[in-house]
Amino acid sequence: MADELAHDYSGYFKASNLDQELKPITVGIDRMMLRLEEFENLLEIVKAESSVALQQNIPKMLALKPELDNLCDRVAKLEQFVTMVSKNLDAVEKQVQIAEEELDIPDKTINVLLKSLNIFGKPKQTERLTNRNASGAYEPVAVFKTEQYFRPNGPEQSIKQIKQEESPTGDHCDTGTPEK
Repeated sequence: MADELAHDYSGYFKASNLDQELKPITVGIDRMMLRLEEFENLLEIVKAESSVALQQNIPKMLALKPELDNLCDRVAKLEQFVTMVSKNLDAVEKQVQIAEEELDIPDKTINVLLKSLNIFGKPKQTERLTNRNASGAYEPVAVFKTEQYFRPNGPEQSIKQIKQEESPTGDHCDTGTPEK
């Protein structure tokens, strides 16, 4: 029986072509090995580039941080300056509007016509706003002075000079731009 089984197996191996059956498997294994080697090389390149970034680029970026902080401070001060100018402009516009009403200067818009006709039934204001104080003198709105914010000496002006030029409200905005 063992002889018969051995004879059957030898006949099977002779009839089948193992090289043809195993060839696609070995080709697949070779291709997979090639891809693994390429992936390994790619990982080594990434590792080398990341070490360059850590050793060279990050210190360069950290060296630029003080300049970036300075720029951020200047932008924040500029935002404060713009807000302050906007408030001043709103106050002056309000005074101009009150002055125009006091002097009966027409606004040249359709709103003035509608207000004068009073077709919507809104009562007119009986008490008029004024820009005058109790003694009847005109009081202008306190407006900033550009010298307080745009220094003639540029951004290198000393801190002592800056404190002398600060506005009475304590708001100070150094835009770093010299006055023209």
